[in-house]
Amino acid sequence: MRSLQAADISAVKGSRPTGREPFAYARLRPWAWYALALTLGSITVFGGVAADPGGTVSAGNDDSSLFIWWLGHGAEVLAGLLGFGGGLAGTGDGFLYTEAMNALAGGVNGAWNTSLTGIAILLAPLTWVAGPIIAYNVLILSLPVLNSLACAILFRRFLGRGPAFAAAAGVGFSSYVIAQLSGHPNLAFAVTPPLVAALVLALLSGPRTGRPAGRRFWLPSIGLGVVLGFQFYVSTEVLAGTFLAFLCFLAALIVGGRSLLSRAGWLRLGTGGLVGAGIALLAALPLLMTMAGPNAPSGAIRPHGVWNTDLLDPIVPGLPTLFGTGESPLPRVMDLDGAEIGAYVGVPALVAAAIIVLTLGRRGRWVVPVRVAAVTGTLVFLLSLGSPVLFAGQPLLGAGPFALVEAIPVLNNILPMRLVLHSTIALWAVLGCGLQWALDRRSTRAGIGMLALLAVSAVVVMPGAQPTREVYVPDFYSGSIAEVIPEGSVVKTLPRPLAWAEPHADEAMVWQSVADFRYRETGGYFIGSSPSSPIIYSAPEDDLDAALRATIFNGAPVPAASDPAVTAGVEGLRADGVDFVVLAPEAPLTPGGTGELEGLLDAALGEPVFSGEGVVVYRVGP
Repeated sequence: MRSLQAADISAVKGSRPTGREPFAYARLRPWAWYALALTLGSITVFGGVAADPGGTVSAGNDDSSLFIWWLGHGAEVLAGLLGFGGGLAGTGDGFLYTEAMNALAGGVNGAWNTSLTGIAILLAPLTWVAGPIIAYNVLILSLPVLNSLACAILFRRFLGRGPAFAAAAGVGFSSYVIAQLSGHPNLAFAVTPPLVAALVLALLSGPRTGRPAGRRFWLPSIGLGVVLGFQFYVSTEVLAGTFLAFLCFLAALIVGGRSLLSRAGWLRLGTGGLVGAGIALLAALPLLMTMAGPNAPSGAIRPHGVWNTDLLDPIVPGLPTLFGTGESPLPRVMDLDGAEIGAYVGVPALVAAAIIVLTLGRRGRWVVPVRVAAVTGTLVFLLSLGSPVLFAGQPLLGAGPFALVEAIPVLNNILPMRLVLHSTIALWAVLGCGLQWALDRRSTRAGIGMLALLAVSAVVVMPGAQPTREVYVPDFYSGSIAEVIPEGSVVKTLPRPLAWAEPHADEAMVWQSVADFRYRETGGYFIGSSPSSPIIYSAPEDDLDAALRATIFNGAPVPAASDPAVTAGVEGLRADGVDFVVLAPEAPLTPGGTGELEGLLDAALGEPVFSGEGVVVYRVGP
């Protein structure tokens, strides 16, 4: 019986090549061609950033600036540890705690932020050579490929190569992944969930008697620890969501996969799970210790009841597809970043999945994978609905199953919308089973009909070319900065980074990263706390920010230099030890009219020490 056990192809005639071609090469060659095809597909979808990886991003928000900052920061910290970095020398910065931003208020606890430490370290050589913007865009281009390959490893346990590759690509280029790649690579990194499922199945399979031992036990146990340990340093939220999906997966195995279960298998899973958890927790110890450190937020980071999947989201596109604009018309509790709306799978896929479950899920060779995937996907999707359950933007049920999760500390920080990653993987596992069945019966009407329905399902959900926008970086940050601003200076940048879900809101963070962290920034976009608030999303206002608040947020005229609030603001900067104010007058979100803010700073701070290359630099300190 074909089940969730590993597919055995060793008995297929001709499976082991003869002659001069090495066996390992013959096994890996289809995967190499598959990776190449996936890469070409990713370049097609993200053609704009592929054409100009150093000057554009594909993001409707400005979270891209945040991740460009963290990729650059991780590379700079690693360079310092290796003895050839300079920008963060003497600051006390590490991978998980930084004083490079929020410099006036104690820095930022990176363990509570999406610091991408694991990926930043892997991409550090590229960041050193090409810069953080290109490193970020290479990450965006690579994630559909990596996600597809990881899902293919899982799907090959119960599918032939072709159906497994096709279904895995459905996940890698799914609405969830492509939507989150619009600024959220930490959430688009979907490698861990399928690998965890594959490793769990590897532990459950094997001899039905005996104690855990040998390579078939230790390799998946250690692999589980490595995968989970790495995920701690990419996104703890995806890790927590994977834990919930794992519980749903176990429930599905009990309901629909009892033929896979044995006492020895449970013993291997329990023992191997403890080994893997131990390795992962040991790897995560620095992060967990830092989380208990200063500037950590307290309480739920986001309000509940907002980031809930609508029951209509699976049939209403939320991103640009081949045949849609991607503007979801569904009302929301509050305006949401489009990167969060990724539950779309299309009506044809849902119809196909229902047919597959009702036919193949009843009996025969596909009953176990179809049932397990269907139950897992259904349970996780119910959790993704959040609480309350919404239909067309209106509450249908006052409380959903996710209310139980919201009552659990730490897990209550999961945004339910983001759980659709796991239901998407389960859906494509079901569709992959249907594809395998249809290919086996491609000469029959039923097989042809299923192939046609699956083809329509793929076309309907296929992403179109994703939009791009320019990243504005004044030439100063790759030019004269070393001659103007001494290393280690404290700098206030205008416009300052703000927690706004719109383009260019945080590009000052990109500028600091491009400048190799030569200076410490007073502003910043992050999750943290302050003495007056348990949760903050950007650096607290200084006195000059307070003087400019009406101009920044309400479009009011720039105040006069003689305004007491401006005078107090300048004195406050001096008292706090700020060395320079850097104004980018042509930046997209610079407040005030043309030349107004520059005129204010000229009058309040005196003649600039540098003007050109897109910036005006004022000395604040002595």
